[in-house]
Amino acid sequence: MDGETMIDIHNHILPGLDDGSKDINTTINYLQLVQASGVKKLVFTPHYMPGFYDSTREKVSAIFKQIIDLKTVHAPDVEFYHSAEVYLNGENIVNDIIKENFFINNSQYVLVENNLNGFTEDLYQLLYQMNRKGMRPILAHPERYMEIKNDPSRADDFLQRDVYLQINTGSILGGYGQQVQNAAFELIDRGWAHFLGSDCHCRSGVYDYPQAVEVIRNEFDDKIATLLSSTFPERMLKNEIIPHFYMVKKTIPKKKSFLEKVLDFFGE
Repeated sequence: MDGETMIDIHNHILPGLDDGSKDINTTINYLQLVQASGVKKLVFTPHYMPGFYDSTREKVSAIFKQIIDLKTVHAPDVEFYHSAEVYLNGENIVNDIIKENFFINNSQYVLVENNLNGFTEDLYQLLYQMNRKGMRPILAHPERYMEIKNDPSRADDFLQRDVYLQINTGSILGGYGQQVQNAAFELIDRGWAHFLGSDCHCRSGVYDYPQAVEVIRNEFDDKIATLLSSTFPERMLKNEIIPHFYMVKKTIPKKKSFLEKVLDFFGE
């Protein structure tokens, strides 16, 4: 990306913690794919969902140390960070975020998710609690939630609550269907998207981050592709404030005069 640093803030590449990578060999394969992709910074975010995926900080740190030992051989040009994708539900979950230190790179930013088939009743209250405690929530894959997939304008409910939005690469590439892809494009078009994440679960044998960046560049422009894949993620890692709203400026081609059209027709 011409000197820009691509950063993947959401993936499930650490082994044996959730429904992502099942073993160390799978992880090694995907680290090699990341290395080849040109992505320079990788934030490991295993699911944290008490009762289903108990990826505590202690467990994640232990696995992370093993992966660091593999870095020199398999991903020498990639910087590693680790946190979690926290399922936001239940009266203790905000305290768990603090207790387990799920802040990305010791910032105020936390990656969260909810029920894809319908937001839980306590979601907005939990986001309010996070804000009151000085956290900066990042909602993973908003375009995939039923409410936003059916009506992308509903994403404004989160922006008004100081929540950031992370779009999946698979959504950009049409991997979840046309409706989700359309929702992802509309969120970007409105200037409501802030981050791009692979949400890689190590199942397909493909790491598609750079392909999604290229689609955003073609559908919008270089500036937007850079904001989502580099500028905003870098600010997050530095715990800098990111604007919740920004304008997407599309380049409108200048209309040709009649004479110019005639000359084009005759190849002049």
